[in-house]
Amino acid sequence: MSEDAKQTWAGDESGIDVGEPVRELAGFEHEASDAFLAIVRSKIQRRSTVSQFAFFTWNVPKVILAEVWNALIQIIGTQNEKKEGKS
Repeated sequence: MSEDAKQTWAGDESGIDVGEPVRELAGFEHEASDAFLAIVRSKIQRRSTVSQFAFFTWNVPKVILAEVWNALIQIIGTQNEKKEGKS
């Protein structure tokens, strides 16, 4: 193996000599089956859905509380304006 190839495999900074790649392992490379990819996608989508549900469950009560608070402030503000206008 040339010196440049060793640097590519080991990296310039690590200084670890990993040697030549094992040629027998190249024959074990297989494409992933469609069923496996479907299982992985469904697990990722399931985790994403649960994550979004947890986010909304945590944040929606805060948003509702803020909206109710703003509505109360507006109602109190309009009542104060009506009282000031009558005096």
